[in-house]
Amino acid sequence: ADALPYCPPSTAPDPLETEVAQARKLVLRALDAKIAIQDDATALGAIRLALKLAGNILEHPDEGKYTRIKNSSAAFQRCLAKCPGGLELVMAMGFRTAVHEFEEFWAVEVSPLALSILAAAREGLARYESLVVGRAERAQRARLEKVTGSSEQRDRVLADIEADKAERRERAALMRRDVDVASPPPRGGAANGEA
Repeated sequence: ADALPYCPPSTAPDPLETEVAQARKLVLRALDAKIAIQDDATALGAIRLALKLAGNILEHPDEGKYTRIKNSSAAFQRCLAKCPGGLELVMAMGFRTAVHEFEEFWAVEVSPLALSILAAAREGLARYESLVVGRAERAQRARLEKVTGSSEQRDRVLADIEADKAERRERAALMRRDVDVASPPPRGGAANGEA
């Protein structure tokens, strides 16, 4: 009889790893589907602020000032709140709205899970930052090449115009010389001996 191949018993996935993987997926979805398709300045603003938020919390998990950002913060509003996908990114990173001293904040409750999610988010954010920076640099090079190409083309056209002018002057001078050589001397006058 055909025996089935031996498969070791599978272990249940670690719930922490599962939640981190789900959060990573949400972070990447927000980055890929909404943020990265914005213009480069908008995308980089959102990505860099999110990187700074994640990095500050990961570096200073015990300091409360790093675990929250005011909803009314100009940088938060400009870079994340008004950027399509920005709030989805912040929520995927583990931030939730909270009120502290009558002011609305986006805050992360620090825990091993939250720190793991932020570490995974930081990796994704760093990767997308390099992609957007690369895209911006390629666009800048293309603009520069276009301007340089236009300038070089303009220089070629101006050189052609100058060459054409010189050729026309030369032809005009040759025609005058040919006319001077072919034309008979004037009648009468001192050349014929008339006085």
